[in-house]
Amino acid sequence: MWSEPLRVLWLAFPVMFAAAIHIVVLRLKLMEGLKKPLDGGRTWRGRRIFGDNKTIRGALIMVAASVIGAMLQGVLRVRALEYFDYGRADLPLVGFLLGLGFVAAELPNSFLKRRFDVKPGQRGGPIFVILDQIDSVIGGLGLLCFVWLPPARVWILALLLCSLAHIAFNGVFVMVGLKKSVF
Repeated sequence: MWSEPLRVLWLAFPVMFAAAIHIVVLRLKLMEGLKKPLDGGRTWRGRRIFGDNKTIRGALIMVAASVIGAMLQGVLRVRALEYFDYGRADLPLVGFLLGLGFVAAELPNSFLKRRFDVKPGQRGGPIFVILDQIDSVIGGLGLLCFVWLPPARVWILALLLCSLAHIAFNGVFVMVGLKKSVF
C-alpha cells in the first residue's frame, strides 16, 4: 500500500533535495552575485516578465542540486523504490531534466501573475495557488518523459504528493523567514 507513494517521493527526491539546498542558499545569502532576475528586469506591455523572485541563482541551484540529488540516488540505491534501473540510467540527465522542468514550468505562472498585477511572492487567488503547487510537478515529469514515460498512476500520485511536499517546503520557507505564506 505504501510502496507506490514512497516510489513517487523517491522519484521526486532530486528536486526535493534541490529545494532543501535552495533554502540553505537563500537563508545564508550565498551566491548573492547570481541573485539576478531571469528576465533581466525587462518588461512586456509595461509589466515585468517574471519578476524579481525568479533568479539565475534559483534556477542554477535547482538544476545543479537536482543533478547532485539524482547522482546520490545512484549511490544510495533503493531498488524497491526505483521505477527504472538507476544503475543503468543516466542519472545526471534525469536530475537535469527534473530540475530544469521544475524551474521552467514555474515561469508561465509567474508570467501570468505579472499580467494580473500579482506581486512576486503574493498568492493571487485560488487558481494561482493551485498552479503554484502543480506547475513544477508537471514540468519535472514532462521533461522526464525524454528518458522515461511515467504511467498515469505516477502522474496522479505525483501531482498529489509532490504538491503536498511543495506546500511543506513552503512551510519551511515561512519558518526561516524567506516567505510570508505557505500558499
